[in-house]
Amino acid sequence: MTLCPKCKKELIKVFHGAPDDELAIESLNNEIIIGNCCESTYNYYCEYCDEFFKF
Repeated sequence: MTLCPKCKKELIKVFHGAPDDELAIESLNNEIIIGNCCESTYNYYCEYCDEFFKF
C-alpha cells in the first residue's frame, strides 16, 4: 500500500496503456485508474488531495 505524502491516505494506482478485462473491472471498482496510452510522469493518484504522484 502506497500512502499520499501530503495527507497519508492510500493512493490509487494509475495504469497506462490498453487495459485487459481484469484491469477494466478494477477501474470500475475504483481500485485503479486507467490513464492515457503512453507512459506518463505519474503512477499514483490521491483522491483526497486531487493530485498525481510518481514513485
